[in-house]
Amino acid sequence: MGKIVEAGKTLIVNGPSSVRIVSGKVEVFGNVIKENQQIIVREGKRQPFHVLESTEFHVSLGANATMQEEETNTIPSSWDEAFQAVVAIQNKPAVVMVVGKADSGKSSLCTYIVNNLINWKTRAAVLDSDMEQSDIGPPCTIAYNYVTKRVTELCDAGMSNAFFVGVTSPIQAVSRSIEGLTVMYKEIMQRHDADYVIINTDGAIEGEDAINYKLQLVNQFKPDLVIGIQNQEELVPLFSGINALPTCCIKSSPNANVRNAEKRTRLRELNYAKHLKDAKIRSFFASYMEIQEKNVLPKEAGKEKGILVGLKNSKKHFLGIGIMLEYNRARQIMKVLTSVSVKPASIIIGRIRLDPELREIPL
Repeated sequence: MGKIVEAGKTLIVNGPSSVRIVSGKVEVFGNVIKENQQIIVREGKRQPFHVLESTEFHVSLGANATMQEEETNTIPSSWDEAFQAVVAIQNKPAVVMVVGKADSGKSSLCTYIVNNLINWKTRAAVLDSDMEQSDIGPPCTIAYNYVTKRVTELCDAGMSNAFFVGVTSPIQAVSRSIEGLTVMYKEIMQRHDADYVIINTDGAIEGEDAINYKLQLVNQFKPDLVIGIQNQEELVPLFSGINALPTCCIKSSPNANVRNAEKRTRLRELNYAKHLKDAKIRSFFASYMEIQEKNVLPKEAGKEKGILVGLKNSKKHFLGIGIMLEYNRARQIMKVLTSVSVKPASIIIGRIRLDPELREIPL
């Protein structure tokens, strides 16, 4: 359908949708989009198209998708204040950590910051540690991308590398989660000439375990700036423990895409499906591979079916995920459903089990 929106207003589109700019100019999280460009809004996602000059849209809405028109820019002015705090950091490469509860807008803020850093002709990498709702890698991974162009979503920049943790919450595997973040951070420092590293964290901020984990991250990376997104005062307990570091607290957008547990689960299922597209059953000789987290494997034969695994090559580069179908211990052969076509050097056993419809089952 066609729709014309006047300058200064915002068209909010919920996916699954396709949005084409017929004429005019809009901005999505700092990414300026001109005529004849098309943006795909994925299922469960929301994109705010702030109109810079009168724009004609052609919008194709999928099942249960919606759109609405807002009178003003829906990006809070405090987001620009946060960005100004980022560029004011003198130390390079600068480390910026973004914290907030689930669906507070952390990924959107990271996108906004990265796009504006690119507008300033600086180089940035995003390290995504939200393993439940990963924007860069598959679920259960800590992934990063080195961003060289403006994007509407963090996934648009691709994935430079990932570390398979095998859980959806870092509280389930604290030491391995910190190890994964550390390994990916060191790789960014060694392989990329980044002026800024933006660390996007998971949405657990309440409770002793969640706060202690975030404080461990702060102690490990000693960020030059911690940006918190909150609605009320939910970050006060966490921020009281990081007084020694520069912090910036901003309000979440009133149009933040708040999703219930069912929708969040659905998003993970779609992400699993994305990374298992065109998957085939492949047999690997376990005796020729390193098996990491082997203690997670059930001792009883046949109980390994459905376990999510990660695959790496000999250079420790993440190849992809797979679903273990069978582990013949006598013959040392593993049958794995995966899109990975090359022979892996390592297989990492996860703590998540998937059924044939890619629904999560407790392990």
